[in-house]
Amino acid sequence: MIRFAIFAALVAVAFGAADDALAAGSCRPTRDGKDRMERSGGCPSGYVVRGACCESVRPISQPTGPHTCPPGTMLRLGACVPRP
Repeated sequence: MIRFAIFAALVAVAFGAADDALAAGSCRPTRDGKDRMERSGGCPSGYVVRGACCESVRPISQPTGPHTCPPGTMLRLGACVPRP
């Protein structure tokens, strides 16, 4: 019985950590070029609420010249995002 309780607790912690990880990375730019950011209260001007994120109304402008990102990140849709 004790082993089952420990197993159940570990499963609950693992699923909780997975939910937090998914929520933290869910506000990435969209494939159609729209910027997304985590929502804290209301969204700024030019953004609309999409779930737990604020999404830009218009696509973000793509850089025209070379763009470098800090180490550990990569360029995606004109923004530096963490490497997977």
